[in-house]
Amino acid sequence: MQDKNWDMYDYILESKAAVRNIVDHQDPIFKEALAYLKDKPIEQIYILGSGTSYHASVAAKNVVEDALGIKVINMYPMEFVDNERVFNTKTLVVGISHAGRSSSTIKALDKARSLGLMTIAMTAERDRPIVDHGETSVYIEIGDEFAGPKTKGYIGSIATIALLGLKLAVQQGKLTEGEKAELEKRMLDTADQIPDIAEKAWQWYKDNAEELKKCRRLLVLGYESCMSAMLEGTLKILEAVRYSVTGYELEEFMHGVYHSIDKDAYMLYLGCPGKHYDRMIHMRDYFAQQRGAKGYVVTSDPGQTGKENFVYPFKNDPYFASMEYVVPLQVIARKLSLDLGIDCNLSSDPDFHKNMGSYSY
Repeated sequence: MQDKNWDMYDYILESKAAVRNIVDHQDPIFKEALAYLKDKPIEQIYILGSGTSYHASVAAKNVVEDALGIKVINMYPMEFVDNERVFNTKTLVVGISHAGRSSSTIKALDKARSLGLMTIAMTAERDRPIVDHGETSVYIEIGDEFAGPKTKGYIGSIATIALLGLKLAVQQGKLTEGEKAELEKRMLDTADQIPDIAEKAWQWYKDNAEELKKCRRLLVLGYESCMSAMLEGTLKILEAVRYSVTGYELEEFMHGVYHSIDKDAYMLYLGCPGKHYDRMIHMRDYFAQQRGAKGYVVTSDPGQTGKENFVYPFKNDPYFASMEYVVPLQVIARKLSLDLGIDCNLSSDPDFHKNMGSYSY
């Protein structure tokens, strides 16, 4: 029986504790998967998932690749089923479905097994169909999350994928326990900031609410370590406010999309430090001055004054920045949907997945 008082915003605040729980209980969480993989040669990894699961895999990709020294490929499950050719049998396939019912992820795991590949099913729900389609399973131990738009689930999935890679690297002798502990600390230091980021972002939202309530077309731009935050933040706002929200990598946006920007466009820039930051700010200024577009920057740069910008002392860890930069977008999703009279905690159609066949029951 779910608690009637649950709310998407509460789950954002719980993300810090969820990551710490996963780190604290990592040995039992990964025991079966590591035993299954012991002494198996792995030359590449596919991480397959849809929506939030896919975005989490994008966030965890670099730390897993660097720890293991092998290629990690993020892919949508049906792209793997329909179009992917795998010629290397020393391949591990991790299929992720938060609800444990994704038909496409189940099909992808079935294809991987038919090819003789190693498979792991990853889910946050117990006793779900997906666990029967991997040769072993890993649970994303975050506790309940009843809201439709997953926030704690996104952060917990990043932590789970990253720790699976780190523990496997230690098991294979590619990483020392000390090196692993340092990376865990970096992840925890980032996740520990989430409640404070959320509280500050709520005030930022309130300062800009009257203007944001007029928005009916929002574009989210990101790059480098904030690519996953861009993808997930776009999805969260889209799920919650239920109007046109699109996300783009900064350079891709410049190839055609810019033609569509006018005074009715609202643009949210994820300005993490890096080689593209100055170019993003230049773009913000161009569209504000030349097209009249509204611009909002999420950044740690104290030079970005003005109430429209969210300035916070982010950790800016290149492996884990998406865990913090996504939070202001999660907060916008919840608070703006409330102001628009939309209860995003409730599905627009509880039977959608059953009608579409996108979930297995």
